[in-house]
Amino acid sequence: MSASESVLYHNATLINPATEQQLTNGWLLVQDGRIVKMGQAKAASLPAASKQIDLQQQYVLPGLIDVHLHLTAGPHRVEMRDGAPVLTMAGHSEVTRYHAISTLATGVTTAFSPAGDPQANADYVQQQQAGQWLGPKLHYAGYVFEPTPIFGGAIYPTDEASWRAEIAKQQALGVDYIKLYTGLTADEVALGVRLAREARLKTIAHLDSVSWQYAADLGIDILTHALPTSAELLTGAAKAAYQAERKNHYNQRFIYSWFQHVDYDSEPMRRLITTLVKQQTRIDLTMVVNELFYFARELDAIYPEDAMWVFHPQMRQRWRALMAAPSYDWSTADFAAAQQQLPKVQALFKRLYDAGVPLAIGTDSTASGPFYLRELELTKAAGLSNWQVLQLATSGGAHHLGLTDHGQLKAGYVADFIVLAANPITDLHALNTLHTVVQQGNLMQVEALKAQLSSLSQFEF
Repeated sequence: MSASESVLYHNATLINPATEQQLTNGWLLVQDGRIVKMGQAKAASLPAASKQIDLQQQYVLPGLIDVHLHLTAGPHRVEMRDGAPVLTMAGHSEVTRYHAISTLATGVTTAFSPAGDPQANADYVQQQQAGQWLGPKLHYAGYVFEPTPIFGGAIYPTDEASWRAEIAKQQALGVDYIKLYTGLTADEVALGVRLAREARLKTIAHLDSVSWQYAADLGIDILTHALPTSAELLTGAAKAAYQAERKNHYNQRFIYSWFQHVDYDSEPMRRLITTLVKQQTRIDLTMVVNELFYFARELDAIYPEDAMWVFHPQMRQRWRALMAAPSYDWSTADFAAAQQQLPKVQALFKRLYDAGVPLAIGTDSTASGPFYLRELELTKAAGLSNWQVLQLATSGGAHHLGLTDHGQLKAGYVADFIVLAANPITDLHALNTLHTVVQQGNLMQVEALKAQLSSLSQFEF
């Protein structure tokens, strides 16, 4: 489509979760990558356009937004470097291209990578914006600031000057955020927030022993994962018992046991939620990650192999083993105890949502696909309506990323939308009937996108 060409999409039900409106006999006029006009009309009163596309009474939804997608990361693996085993998550361009196309083919038109190789992310953005690579538009952070060595994933400056230099280096590569990670001390988290603010960058944190309360008081912009596992959010005997458990640094049971100990009505948790609301701290809980850990031995039932086409073949061979790593020594009783905590994870989501903490949908994957739909299902099961769930997936994601012209079907907004054969307001699984993606006005058929994956699937590493 040329820059001046206009396209009229008509004869559809337009679904706008932000306003909870469905417009039957709806039409969208798209030009220069934006929605110019929209309305409701019979064929006789449609506006003029260079091209018309009859959507045959199907359903149009704003493009989905995944606010936690490690698009450019390769599979986690252990490599020998300098005679020692090192965890690496270094990616490969062919794998990234595969996951970008598969993610776009499942309706995600915009994404945020909260950590990754900043050069790889910058290269992806350059290729995607130039039209050389297909995939979601990407906003991103860089290497996480973290003492545990992760090749292609982490950096650990030794002094303030080194921190400042690394932040400047990442900023030059186009990062929007500085990512602070679980191994940092409270003082290092404070340093990261201060230096990022000086550089006019935002901060995102995945924390463990450092409390969400501490980070929120600092003014952190985003907190991620339903793992607010600091003992400081517990009280009394529960706090003491949890601290005793955490003395074994190799024990990963804390990813469920914290939920056994926490009381959401306690003073620390009530104070935390009050602070998050006041600060409007944005959060993506990625409840799907908790489920992946808690049900690590049952993933074939939750994610059957035919749903895993979104992963590059090299990833398909490894992802279940990666999810099982934290629970390698869990007993049957441990898994049972973990699975009993999933409703409490969802209760945390609902508490935050009801209080007015801004939430959005993320997968913590390298490709969205079934993980995105599962996160929507877990969100609905937490007590939200389909309208509310889809708000978080569209306008909520746009708010999360500070995008003021995404996430809605609205005149003046970027023309990112998807076409479905069934109505997702009736059933979220209607997302599986997706057949057309329009991104910045460019129309792509899902089957054509999938056809491009075969050549990329041959790459091996």
